[in-house]
Amino acid sequence: MPIAKRRTASRQRIRVSLFAAGVLLLSLLLAPHPAAAGAISSTVLIEERFGAQTVPANFGFPTGASVGGGVLRVTENMSNYTTSVSRFDSLIMSEKTLDLRFDWKTSIASDGMKTGLEFRDDAGHLVFAIAATGSQLRYAVTGPDSSSASAPDSLNPAWTRFGFDRSKWYTVDLHMDFTLGRVQYSIATKEASPRVMASGTGAITGRSLAKFVACNYYGTGVQSIDNFRLARPDLAAEGALAGSSVYAFGDSIVYGHSYARGFVNLVAEREGMALTKYAVNGATVGPVSGPSSGKILTQVRSASSQAPDFVVFDGGTNDAQTLQQLDGYEIGAVGGSFDPGSFDTGTFAGSFEATIHAMKQKWPTATLVYVPVHKLGSRDWNTQLALRTVTLAAAEKWGVAVADVFADATLDTRITSHRVAYTFDGLVGGFPGTGGTGTHPNIAGMTEFYVPVLTARLADLAGVGTGRVTGT
Repeated sequence: MPIAKRRTASRQRIRVSLFAAGVLLLSLLLAPHPAAAGAISSTVLIEERFGAQTVPANFGFPTGASVGGGVLRVTENMSNYTTSVSRFDSLIMSEKTLDLRFDWKTSIASDGMKTGLEFRDDAGHLVFAIAATGSQLRYAVTGPDSSSASAPDSLNPAWTRFGFDRSKWYTVDLHMDFTLGRVQYSIATKEASPRVMASGTGAITGRSLAKFVACNYYGTGVQSIDNFRLARPDLAAEGALAGSSVYAFGDSIVYGHSYARGFVNLVAEREGMALTKYAVNGATVGPVSGPSSGKILTQVRSASSQAPDFVVFDGGTNDAQTLQQLDGYEIGAVGGSFDPGSFDTGTFAGSFEATIHAMKQKWPTATLVYVPVHKLGSRDWNTQLALRTVTLAAAEKWGVAVADVFADATLDTRITSHRVAYTFDGLVGGFPGTGGTGTHPNIAGMTEFYVPVLTARLADLAGVGTGRVTGT
């Protein structure tokens, strides 16, 4: 299969100098439009929407396939236990990290039929599979090796099964890491408010992406495929983070809100890192001069004394509200002294410095990484800019690395479509839903915006030459 075309504060107490605010606003004006590609990029290897016949014809499937009506149809008029195999080219087979997304629909009408798709390496080891009967959607990351010459029951993948609506389209997202032998996957309905049906990370035996296999296991059922996009992340860790330890501190954006897997979880799962998460929903940075409950500094003090390789933290999202509500709590400014006695812990700036100081004192060998969160439609904009001025100044002063989601990703929940598609308030079927207030990223929000930025920063700190990064 040849490579397709490449594409390349509201209250007076919140004080920011006019110069600093102007610089920030100018940088925002010069930043990519939210609809454009972000700073964390990828090289597109295949992008096909099937608006016309492909080259090679029928996306490389020799039998049982056709292109028409804006989709690729496979397993057409195929017999029981038969396959049709499209091979990826040698360049794609040589890639060690790949991201794949495609839309999929089945026309299976009864449980007496089963068709599916399998992705395998050249030796027949499984990478990922999806299939359906009339009442069940199935997926797998493990199963017997197969030459893909046929699809008998004995060579079926080890399916995970659940009920589904066969009238709907589904979007499949895969992050394949052949260095570590892992795939991170999600399957969601393709609609205005997508519902996640499955999400996880699994160990795989596949060591490359070589074969795209259309399988007619039994019965008759055409499958439709659209919006097929295969890309190589330009900022992959290449296994450099495997085995490293990471502590995560902060608020609900780090914790995951009502979902146990936050964005640091997704990075740790992908990269084989040992994560200990101390973040707490509702946590604030300050004021640490007040009660200790609910402060990120309290999380740090209660954490293990054993030093991790990395400390990842956010902070400021809830302070943006507290600053509006709590009398006497001000943003303040980062001072020149490193003496903790000089920190004004009644302010956000002093509390933020006290938190960083505590991390450095407790784990002097750890690498600290601060994550400025996305542009929030749920918080006052001027307050966000003022907090950003302080946190970036403190990070520079203390030598803290920055994984800058605010600047290096395009997620902006002031835009209604972003808020609806990428944030959630509650769970649907055990997974984050959509249509949130704009604060908490759902699986798509984490995967598309947070995970690439944090992975790139950690990889750079681990010594992988991954290109543009932000911060110290």
